Amino acid sequence: METLKKFIGNRIRTLRKQRGLTQEELAEKADMMYQYISGVERGTRNISIDSLEKILIALEVDFSKFFPFENAEDQPIEDTETNKEYILTVHKEFLRSKSVEDIRAIHRISEEILKSFKRT
Repeated sequence: METLKKFIGNRIRTLRKQRGLTQEELAEKADMMYQYISGVERGTRNISIDSLEKILIALEVDFSKFFPFENAEDQPIEDTETNKEYILTVHKEFLRSKSVEDIRAIHRISEEILKSFKRT
């Protein structure tokens, strides 16, 4: 699934950069080739669960922090491109089963709700 590969790649890139690591440094810590890390980050390489686990260990990230599970509503959400892409993907899948009329209604309602929010 291409969108999942891109989500995972973007999430790894974000976490790697937050830790100040290059692809080469992450690859060394995870005992992998940097070309593989590069391909995973671009979403062009498939990643096994074993490889993802090695990368998460190298990044010192627990898997529950890697994936934004739905029941984590009490957690603050980082305003990052990765999170935006994930939310847009989930929302798009939700809308896919709706009629055009329903999608338009949801869009209008969303716009009205956002207009009512006070933006600072």
